[in-house]
Amino acid sequence: MSAAPCDTWIELLEVSCAEVSVTCLDIIIDQAGSESPLLPSVLGVEPALPWHSLFTGLPEAAASELAPLLVRVDLAQPLQRQWLLGLAQALKGRSQLLVLASFWPFQELAEHLGQCLEVRNGGHLGLLRYYDPRVFPLLFSHVLEPEQQHRLLCPAVFWSWLDRDGIPRQLKGRVDALELPEDLAPIELSDKQLETLCCASDATTAMVSLADALPPEWSAEQHFQACYAAMLDATHVGLLLAPERQAHTLDRLRTLCAPHPSEDRT
Repeated sequence: MSAAPCDTWIELLEVSCAEVSVTCLDIIIDQAGSESPLLPSVLGVEPALPWHSLFTGLPEAAASELAPLLVRVDLAQPLQRQWLLGLAQALKGRSQLLVLASFWPFQELAEHLGQCLEVRNGGHLGLLRYYDPRVFPLLFSHVLEPEQQHRLLCPAVFWSWLDRDGIPRQLKGRVDALELPEDLAPIELSDKQLETLCCASDATTAMVSLADALPPEWSAEQHFQACYAAMLDATHVGLLLAPERQAHTLDRLRTLCAPHPSEDRT
């Protein structure tokens, strides 16, 4: 990603913040996508950036180099704004930044977002990587029920991220939800919800293995959406093995890309 899209995204975020009278942005940084920890960069900024590891209090807390970091950036501080822009540019379009604007005090926000990481399925606890910008929009379009979505919407005026094409996206939060929720039990995900979520990783794999079947004129986001829809359908018809799912996706792509009879003039 070039500097221009990063500049544009930060400028759009500033405009959105000004519209709702928010002066700071909260950034969730996914360190797992980097070769080296990003915390030293956070600690090197003056004035100091408020930060919090979202793994705090979880069994994964010791994995500090992989922990998602919540960082609050004061846009009125030039050095903090420049740091955010430099971070976005340094990541070169990798899906490692998820942004929200919030009226909540930083510590309460950090604790709440940390609690949102933990989910339960059939009595087993696990982590929901909602902070991955490739996963985040799918939680609202396909995976979570409305009452489950509320957990992530209630602290935010808006959420923002860059899609696979580097285009800024935004999701409205719950501006009216100003009261801090009490401690909540982990979200309970059904088997069906997990299957729907896992289709995202299957679709990402298919984008690589079936690249020759994808129209070259399509964008990366269009490639993903086509593969994701095919993987959802494969799950719906009961195809569970990877080779079967890949074959089904390939068939769907060929059908999707086949010329319409009215377009076939040969």
